[in-house]
Amino acid sequence: MKRDSRPLVSIGVPVFNGEAGLARSLDSLLNQDYPNLEIVVSDNGSTDATWQIAERYSRVDARVKAFRADRNRGAPWNFNRVFELSSGEYFAWAAHDDERDPSFVSACVEQLVREPRAALCS
Repeated sequence: MKRDSRPLVSIGVPVFNGEAGLARSLDSLLNQDYPNLEIVVSDNGSTDATWQIAERYSRVDARVKAFRADRNRGAPWNFNRVFELSSGEYFAWAAHDDERDPSFVSACVEQLVREPRAALCS
C-alpha cells in the first residue's frame, strides 16, 4: 500500500456525555476532502451512549480511534490525553458537537504548508 504523501492530520475529540452531537460531529470530520487524517476520540467516562457511538465509528472507519477512561478524570486530563494519543504532523481540536465544512482541514493544511513558521490556523 502506498503511503499518502500529504501530512497526517490528527483531530482530537475529547468528550464526556456527548451522545446528542457526537455522530453528527464525526460524520462531518469523516466527510473532509482531506483524506489523510485520524480522528482520536477520548471518552472521559461518559454515562450515556457516547462510548457506544465512538466504538461503532471506530469499527466502521479505521481513521477513527476510540479510547475510554474508566471514570471522569476532568477536562484538562482528557484534552491532554487526546493530544498525547495523536500521531499527526498537524493537530486540531474538535468538540463533540462541532460540525466542520468539508474543506476545513484541507484549507488549514494548505495555509500551514504555505507558511511553515505559522503556529496555528483556523
